[in-house]
Amino acid sequence: MSEENAAHTAPDDVWFTWNDTTTAHTEPGPAPAGILFDETLRDGLQAPHVHRPTLEQKLNFVDHMVRSGVRSADLGFPGSDPSAARECVQLAQHIADNRLALRAGFAGRTHPSDVNAICEVGQQAGIAVEAYAFIGVSPIRQYVEGWDIEVIRQAVRRSAEECRRGGAEFVLVLEDAVRCTPEVLTAVYDVAVETGTRRLTLCDTVGAAVPEGAEALIRFTQRYFADREHLVELEWHGHNDRGLALANSLTALALGCARVHGTILGVGERAGNTSLDQLMVNSQLDGSHTYDLTSLRAYCDYAAPLLGVDVPQNYPALGRDVFRTSAGVHASAILKAHEKGSITLKDGVYAGVPARLLGREQEVLIDAASGASNVKYWLTVHGHGTDDASLIKRVLERAKTSDVPLTDDEIGQILANAG
Repeated sequence: MSEENAAHTAPDDVWFTWNDTTTAHTEPGPAPAGILFDETLRDGLQAPHVHRPTLEQKLNFVDHMVRSGVRSADLGFPGSDPSAARECVQLAQHIADNRLALRAGFAGRTHPSDVNAICEVGQQAGIAVEAYAFIGVSPIRQYVEGWDIEVIRQAVRRSAEECRRGGAEFVLVLEDAVRCTPEVLTAVYDVAVETGTRRLTLCDTVGAAVPEGAEALIRFTQRYFADREHLVELEWHGHNDRGLALANSLTALALGCARVHGTILGVGERAGNTSLDQLMVNSQLDGSHTYDLTSLRAYCDYAAPLLGVDVPQNYPALGRDVFRTSAGVHASAILKAHEKGSITLKDGVYAGVPARLLGREQEVLIDAASGASNVKYWLTVHGHGTDDASLIKRVLERAKTSDVPLTDDEIGQILANAG
């Protein structure tokens, strides 16, 4: 290797990740206590493919958040430019004027100008705001930026002091914490204790974590502050580069993180952020928190076309096909559950998410893979008898000639011709 190449090669410890640690996983963690933090209007809008909403549309986003049961959100980056600052003030004023049950957070670097911009939003709108001040802490980030640990520690001190002066709640956001060594974290945590920091966000900024790594990092952090008898609320911010954002975020909730971040439909940079809607559905089903999932569905229906996001047909809980089946065995079971008169039974016999929670119901389709139970189900829910075997046969014969499921109109026409 040439001297020039050697000088630009990162040392081995730059590639640290908590996935490689052997931190014990047997220590009991606190009871689940987390609520969800909506990052759609900040992190979500960093996705290159999404359309940027207008101010009026952002106000509608806020209303959808509240109706769905979201109680905290990152509403923008006021330090980025004057127009962004004005929008952030108007969003905060909307919350204040309508007395919405939503804690307003705003993002900024650990830089006086960014922190002061957040404080000014709160002062102008007349409400309490939270300053999510972020700084990269991983060895790889330090190496690329040319930072040392003292640069980071001083930035944290300065930001905490600016927040105290400006009246905003300081939330220390540690970018790329998943790839940060215990030694560096300890040095940063020491400053968190020194400055009286009470809120700290652990970030899986590049989606590098697996659930075991997320657990190791969270437990290490909890143990550090517990040993020093310093009360701090942890938050978790995850990305989906390895497809594990939801699993990591559910791990964070289970371990007692006070807030877990997500974006609607998982929009965000690269592979996106943790999906807020999937977090809400799972939290509801786990009994951790209660959300209005019909309002969540309306939120997604509003957000998807506005942001220019296509929702896959098989997207969990919200895709077009997630409560539809054409398989004969499945249709038979759903028909029997329907005949027993129990919506709960019908919703659960072949589904892990109850359709009724999202304002939907189980749908049985008729196509080339269907059997008699599919037709009987259709006839039953549409108020027809199911004793005409020749009619059922005609419907199935028609279905086998089509590449797609029969529509209600097509089935109705078969019935009309049979009459």
